[in-house]
Amino acid sequence: MINMKIQCSIWTAVLAVAGFILPQLSPAQGAAQMAQRTADPFPAAYADPAVPLLQLPTDFRARRTIANISAPAGKPVEIFNLKGAGCVRHLWFVFGEKNLDDLGLEITVDGLPEPQVQMPFRSFYGALLGFEDYHINSAGLVNFPNFTVTNDVHIPAKASPGWNLYLPIPFSKGCRITLRSESAKNGAAMADWQQYRAGVKLPPLRFHAQRSLALPGVPSEPFPIAVTEGTGFLAGYIMGWRQKDHNDMVFHNSGTRLLIDGQTDPHVICGCNVEDDFGFSWGFNQYQTRWAGCPYRDNRGRVDQDGVFYRFFGPDPIPFRSSLIFTSAARPDDCEAVSYFYQVPGSQAPPLASPKQWQAVGPFADGKSLDAFKKPADEILGQLSQAAWPEKLTLAGKTYAVHNLASKYGWLRLEGLHQQRPPYPLTDHSLYVRASLPSPARRRASLRLGLDNWAIVYLNGRQVAMLDHAEEFATARIPILLNQGDNQLLIKTNNRQNGDRLLWAIHCAIQ
Repeated sequence: MINMKIQCSIWTAVLAVAGFILPQLSPAQGAAQMAQRTADPFPAAYADPAVPLLQLPTDFRARRTIANISAPAGKPVEIFNLKGAGCVRHLWFVFGEKNLDDLGLEITVDGLPEPQVQMPFRSFYGALLGFEDYHINSAGLVNFPNFTVTNDVHIPAKASPGWNLYLPIPFSKGCRITLRSESAKNGAAMADWQQYRAGVKLPPLRFHAQRSLALPGVPSEPFPIAVTEGTGFLAGYIMGWRQKDHNDMVFHNSGTRLLIDGQTDPHVICGCNVEDDFGFSWGFNQYQTRWAGCPYRDNRGRVDQDGVFYRFFGPDPIPFRSSLIFTSAARPDDCEAVSYFYQVPGSQAPPLASPKQWQAVGPFADGKSLDAFKKPADEILGQLSQAAWPEKLTLAGKTYAVHNLASKYGWLRLEGLHQQRPPYPLTDHSLYVRASLPSPARRRASLRLGLDNWAIVYLNGRQVAMLDHAEEFATARIPILLNQGDNQLLIKTNNRQNGDRLLWAIHCAIQ
């Protein structure tokens, strides 16, 4: 009997060492082990598949809310009114009507006074310029047109597509989605959303969308894609062209420009050509990928083409911490764009002391050689230093028009002043620009000047700096002495073939 007890003790010890018999635990140890076993296996947050920069919590319940749409003419209809904290991950619509041109969409989160989305429904979902419904297969938008021919009386003969949004719409207090239409609409909607548990901390970024339309565009005015102030990041955009100017290929527009953080850290992203900015080459073909694609194209010839193109910045988001000016060079064609971005509501840029009104004159054919650029004629400088410029100036025997320009967030745009074919900014030439710097007293200050290529800076008729930013856009700080009252700032700048040759912009601020 004793030997049997000894053998049982030995086997018990062996099994315990092997892990088959757990040792006796104290109540505290048992509770800790149970907590470890029942701990949430998911990470606290995950990168959104369509917008990886947005880190969303994982402590949520998966929900689906469905709405039947019976929208009377002329009256707003609330489709969803989700309460509490959550995030819409998939927003789907379908309608029995083909014509949705009079249908508007509004999205408001957290009870903010203005909707973060307010635009035509079809535009928001990437169906631009009234083109026939087309398939979109991207990270942010997926549309499935209904091309089925059927004699089933229960299926509308001209049913609209299945409209799908996969860009997340986070909210901390609630999300309200409203439709407005001039004519009656019938259909259905579905929101797949995540309902966050109490105490879950959400990132402060909220979904926004902007729409721009030009019928047609004005070549001297950059076409706005997204213009906003505050802190956030650009998630993507979609653009459509209907060619009306048949003198050149629609793709020859010299591309997009992004002017970023003018108030805090001026820097730029400069495009190349419209198809290059979307990742294509030598024009467009109807290919679609997750991040870039061409869902619609009507090619009637080399100089007669329409199209729609999208670009989502999942792998390479573009953050801004004080402001963003995102534009495309314009042609006299019809153009529509919708941008999608995330922004901290109520965030604002710090104040910026910068001239709002400028004048420009030129171009002068001395922008290729640095020696020629650095030797402006005394006669020209004398005339440009006068108190007021007339509408035209005669300089060195040639008459020039004076252009009045307005700056935004400290940025002055020069690329559209002189158009040519293809419509790229003029190279190897220079311009003079000037503005007034008022000062309440005689004082020392710092002139923060950002530009590409060369610049000669004059203050009250005296040269205070010569800048050589021949490789790319860069910012310099120039010590200056301001007199009490108005001070005249005159800058000579040029545009050459460098990394930012299509930019031709100046950023100016007083610090």
